Amino acid sequence: MSTTTQPANQTLPIGQQLEDFRIVALLGQGGFGITYKAVEETLQREVAIKEYLPQQFAFRDPDGTVRPRTAEDEEMYRWGLTRFLDEARTLAKFRHPNIVSVMRFFERNGTAYLVMEFEEGMDLGRWLHGRAPPSEERLVHDILAPLLQGLARVHDKGLLHRDIKPGNVFIRRDGSPVLLDFGASRPHGTSSSQLTTIISAGYSPFEQYGTGAHQGPWSDLYALAGTMYRVIAGQPPVDAIARAQGTRLTPAAEVGRGRYSERLLKAIDKALSVDIAERPQDAREFLTLLGIEPPPRPQDNDATFVRPRSDQPTVLMRKPRRWPIVLGGVVGALALAAGAVWWLGGLNTLLPSDAVTTAPPVPPAQEPAPVQESSPAQGQTSGPSAGEPAAAPSEQEPAPATATTQPASEPIDRPEERPAEQPTTPPPAEPEPPSEDAIVAGLGLPADVLTFRHEQIAGALLAFTTVRTKFDTCREIDCSDLPVLLQQLRSTMEPQNWRRGEVQGAISLENPRRLDSESCPFMVDVRERITVTGSAREQLRTYCTSNGFDRVVQDAGDVT
Repeated sequence: MSTTTQPANQTLPIGQQLEDFRIVALLGQGGFGITYKAVEETLQREVAIKEYLPQQFAFRDPDGTVRPRTAEDEEMYRWGLTRFLDEARTLAKFRHPNIVSVMRFFERNGTAYLVMEFEEGMDLGRWLHGRAPPSEERLVHDILAPLLQGLARVHDKGLLHRDIKPGNVFIRRDGSPVLLDFGASRPHGTSSSQLTTIISAGYSPFEQYGTGAHQGPWSDLYALAGTMYRVIAGQPPVDAIARAQGTRLTPAAEVGRGRYSERLLKAIDKALSVDIAERPQDAREFLTLLGIEPPPRPQDNDATFVRPRSDQPTVLMRKPRRWPIVLGGVVGALALAAGAVWWLGGLNTLLPSDAVTTAPPVPPAQEPAPVQESSPAQGQTSGPSAGEPAAAPSEQEPAPATATTQPASEPIDRPEERPAEQPTTPPPAEPEPPSEDAIVAGLGLPADVLTFRHEQIAGALLAFTTVRTKFDTCREIDCSDLPVLLQQLRSTMEPQNWRRGEVQGAISLENPRRLDSESCPFMVDVRERITVTGSAREQLRTYCTSNGFDRVVQDAGDVT
């Protein structure tokens, strides 16, 4: 872990004493907490201390006490503090060399602290940067197998990690791995409708997007296999939602051919199956696929899980429409993935649940009634002149019927008497429907960049619609997860940045509203910024969408 000698704003000062621990450096600072390096003075050993301080909801007084920012933030702050202590209790259950070890936890200064063993090294993403992919021996026996053995222990305790990704796999200086960050862990055997949405684009399985599918050990194995795919391919796998929409993931068996064994690559591909029933169902089965003897099951194992029935296919969302916009897959997270714009369902600020409003349905477009134009009967030589109004039907004298005449409605058609055809004015061209691609027109971006950009837009909208739907359901039944869903709702409004080669993008959602309309259940403004070689373009567009993929641009502002 890299360290700095001076703390950032809101952090405890260097030299601060916390019980028997003295802070000596700042290790990291995120939206929900701060991690310090400290020395336990009694035993003179180094430790890492994680402090709960969600900066969106809390601040530190000059006396060092952490307090909620407002009375409205009190509930959210207390809820998060409870979850923080739950994480500490979860980790305290484990004594495994490849699971982060918690030594103790305590409450002080209005908040809580989690004391862990201090590890020298870096996360897997940084560890891979600038170095060649590891050999198979190194990857399987030194990284993957130990993580699977640690996961087996986690699952034996009836828990799921739910957020395995390169950033949560720590590589020690001796090369051994440690699984970090159990803040999202929950008991398994629980349906996704009862779990908060935790998304890490490319690594989270389909069932974690709130599809109703059952989460279990197979969900963690998907994420771990995705992490190994990143090691082998040099990039994350295609996101699970994009795959469900038809985007192909190049199998590990292709990207790793000639560098890794068929056994390893097939095991990774199997664990990365979109279909739950096709994956290995627990860590021991994954180890067996690798040809490694799994650890014995504990005799006192009281954890149970339900394997999905193989005759129940995974429910996928329907294919995206191809008009009027070309759609890609899904984000990245989101992510999820994971800060805050104040809003809720047509609101510009987050209000209590009883203040949530529902917009009226969008009225269907009214088509003008057809206009019938009358013209004089061809070949008629009598009647009103061009400049005179025609007489009313009751005032017109009917022509006498003869053998050589026809009713006025069926005039004699004599070619020599047919008037020359007058040129007609073509109808005005239909206006082009608003497009989300005007912002990249003329930039000559490669197809893979355009596809990736579409995935980011879809993912940002998917995150909002998924969490908002869960939030609305939670409000109706008054469930206990309402505060965390409210926080996740705020997070979906934060700008999401992406980069692909020399192209950078930023997407933020504004003014979201829930409509009482099947054709437009959600209407959201999307502000997008594209930067290529120092030149930036920006545009604001309004979308109707149900899930981020089935989306239609309702209005598009000028590209500036």
